[in-house]
Amino acid sequence: MDHSKIKYLLIFLIAALPTGSQAGGSAYSRYGFGDILRNGDSRTYAMSGTGISLIDDGFINLLNPAGLARISYTRFSSGFEYTNFLSKDETGSSFYSTGSFQGLAFAFPISKEHGMVMAAEFNPYSKVRYGITALNIDTLIQEKTLYGSGGLSSMSLSISATPLNSLAVGARLNYMYGSTRQYQTSVTSNASYTATTFDRNTYFSGFTLTLGAIYEGVADLFSLPSLRPLTLGMTLTTASALDAELKETYPGISYTAGDTVVSTSGTAGLPLSLGFGLSYLFQDRYRFMGDIVSENWASTEYFGSRPADLRNSFRASAGFEALPAKEANSFWKRIVYRTGIAYHSTYYQINGVGINEFLVSGGLGLPMGPESQLNIGLQIGIRGSTDHHLQKDTIIRLSAAISASEIWFLRFDEE
Repeated sequence: MDHSKIKYLLIFLIAALPTGSQAGGSAYSRYGFGDILRNGDSRTYAMSGTGISLIDDGFINLLNPAGLARISYTRFSSGFEYTNFLSKDETGSSFYSTGSFQGLAFAFPISKEHGMVMAAEFNPYSKVRYGITALNIDTLIQEKTLYGSGGLSSMSLSISATPLNSLAVGARLNYMYGSTRQYQTSVTSNASYTATTFDRNTYFSGFTLTLGAIYEGVADLFSLPSLRPLTLGMTLTTASALDAELKETYPGISYTAGDTVVSTSGTAGLPLSLGFGLSYLFQDRYRFMGDIVSENWASTEYFGSRPADLRNSFRASAGFEALPAKEANSFWKRIVYRTGIAYHSTYYQINGVGINEFLVSGGLGLPMGPESQLNIGLQIGIRGSTDHHLQKDTIIRLSAAISASEIWFLRFDEE
């Protein structure tokens, strides 16, 4: 085995471990399950998370389990993301940064003839991280500070198959779990009163099921050879009522009285999600893709009631990548160039105002050996506005991720 590859792999895996971060983030993550993450595999990150219709041997498709069907060697992928938030409202602005683990996935073929591939994945699903300080709330409360942290993660098992030459299908069972914490402190202007704290922790667990299909037979269906490079994809993720356990801690009413802990059991809903995608490979080198995803958050319930701060979400994105020529034999000629754009009508609806996000992205796929790439992606987005006493977020996300196969670890004899 090439010892330099071992060194680079160890450096990458250490860097990809979960890290601490500065306190703060977007105040919008107070609502629902926080910011919902949708980046897909490291390959699709630089294309604004586009890839529902993408089926290829070179990557693990985290958006559509049917996209696993072409994998011919055991593969793994993992990544690390660094995010900057610049948040502004009518009173001022603040800057926060955070680094986080982006996910880990393994896939291995069972039957290449029938497109049967299994995959195991661990990925973050949502993120809660904010810090808010409000001054002079009323004549008694001089300062109130709110903190939030946590989010949901998913552990998944996927399988794909090709019942027809032009059709790939897949299914993924997702175990959703995690917790969110909301912590509040209040300082009074009256020295006779002590500062009070309120701590709210919620623990979630449950399952969802994702079904996917990718169809490559449009040209034959309509007898149009020009559509042979066209691929269509679809995903459906079932709604789920996660088991939820809420623990609230209130301060004692006097110095001698202890804190009061109240526990409540209930459910928290995840919505039905439906996605469609298409891709077109021009001259075997230039791939154009488009995705739309809709989720009906407005019908979900949280401990028996429908949150007024949530609405149905819609996401539309387009991506492009320029692949190297098949005869490329140098490092520079084998680089993949990617870019993308996305509009996201998020599930946040604050004081009756919907919060929308717009982002552009770009990145490179750097060859690291046979069937292996270091994928670098940059996303720049704007979410919300300062109108209606709300907040505007300028978000910069930088991802470094590796996608490799077992070939990477094989040692070839030199002639």
